[in-house]
Amino acid sequence: MRQKNTLVFLVALLLQLSCYAQNKNVLFEGIPAFHGAQVVGNYPNTPFIFTVPATGERPITFNIKSLPEGLSLDASTGIITGNLVTRGEYNLKVTASNAKGKAEEDLKIVIGETLCLTPAMGWNSWNVFTKTLDEKMVIEMTDAMVKSGMRDLGYEYIDMDDFWHADTRDSLGRPVPDTKKFPHGMKYLSDYIHSKGLKLGIYSCAGNMTCGRRFGGYTYEEIDAKAYAEWGMDLLKYDYCYTPPSQKTAIERYTKMGTALKHCGRSIVFSICEWGFRKPWKWGQQAGGSYWRTTPDIMDVWKFPSIGFSTLKSTLNREETLWKYAGPGHWNDPDMLIVGNYGKGLATGRGVFKGMTDLEYQTHFSLWCMFSAPLLASNDLRTMNEATATILTNAEMLAIDQDALGEQAKPIYKMGGIRVYLKHLSNGAMAVAVLNTTGSEKKFDLKASLLGLKDACIAHDVWKHADIGTLKDKLPLTLQSHETIVLTLNK
Repeated sequence: MRQKNTLVFLVALLLQLSCYAQNKNVLFEGIPAFHGAQVVGNYPNTPFIFTVPATGERPITFNIKSLPEGLSLDASTGIITGNLVTRGEYNLKVTASNAKGKAEEDLKIVIGETLCLTPAMGWNSWNVFTKTLDEKMVIEMTDAMVKSGMRDLGYEYIDMDDFWHADTRDSLGRPVPDTKKFPHGMKYLSDYIHSKGLKLGIYSCAGNMTCGRRFGGYTYEEIDAKAYAEWGMDLLKYDYCYTPPSQKTAIERYTKMGTALKHCGRSIVFSICEWGFRKPWKWGQQAGGSYWRTTPDIMDVWKFPSIGFSTLKSTLNREETLWKYAGPGHWNDPDMLIVGNYGKGLATGRGVFKGMTDLEYQTHFSLWCMFSAPLLASNDLRTMNEATATILTNAEMLAIDQDALGEQAKPIYKMGGIRVYLKHLSNGAMAVAVLNTTGSEKKFDLKASLLGLKDACIAHDVWKHADIGTLKDKLPLTLQSHETIVLTLNK
């Protein structure tokens, strides 16, 4: 039995490395290919920045016909910057060319009242670094996001979580960063990150103190929003520690900060981190939120008795009931990605867990993409191994998450340890995820009738990057313990 298990492991490892090699080729070789968001929202008369995500052999030259007045394009990087005053939809045709060929894509810029028209993608400091957050590390993560090819796939936010703060505010009540950790100040940091075509996020709390007992944002909402805008921030994660428990108070406090951000002179995405206790999916959008946490903090473990936090399994149980509350500009957030932490995260293991397996991390990522969730990696991008990079840079999975239709997958089957989720895509295809929640291998026949299909469809395995058959009546699948197979189905 031990020899059989070893053989299975080696075959799986070789397949994984083969997929990684394929993925690297997609990222850094061949003709240009577009990824990430195809629709971008911004407030009128506020700074605009967006990098056209494209992979392929470098150098790549970008071109946009009839770029609206007020915007400019860096042809060598694909970074669009500027300011659009007039509300409306701007439909652009983007071209990317290199020595191997040329590709074209439609890009829509929507100037109006809604940001985050596709789920936010990026990185957050919390799960691995907590108190050790500093300027040097943020810059190194920015460089790693570019070097790894993640920026070219649509990852764009570098989010600083708790512990960026000085001991106190200044004499006028303005927020102040820790000068030892951030010796050049926040504007210096945002300028650097923007020069790379990325965006910078910051953290605060609706209480008097943050969860790390630094100064909070309560009663300082307008002052803080103005400072964040002056610093060049693009996202605010707003926690809910040291606050009254009532839903009414939460709505009031989040609405006050949401309103302050709306009038600060910059397009700042508002992340409501209330942990789902007061059902923010019912009021978060009205409070100004672009997305809201639906669960407590996730731990680096598949399943564990209740300890006041979430596991991957418990998160699924909550998230799969909330599909009707998600859509462009208003997303359910089941917390950050813990892919590649392996139990080392200061905030996700707490010295208790050994971490999940690569296959479980793959399931974690698959389901977050199916759920149209924000994808905020929270691992060390500087040192991630091949398995982690393979998961986080799967362009086909990312396309499912970033699909412009913005539909969150619905659960359509739940029996015998197997769960099936269905998500319609903007191109008329559908994505299907089949999850084995049990501790042993399972066989499952995916039936066309379950999906409401009347015509035969080509089944494409998103992790194998290959067509695996035609679904006419049923498609037999074999799933390892805690594996998720993700298929796209096209006629």
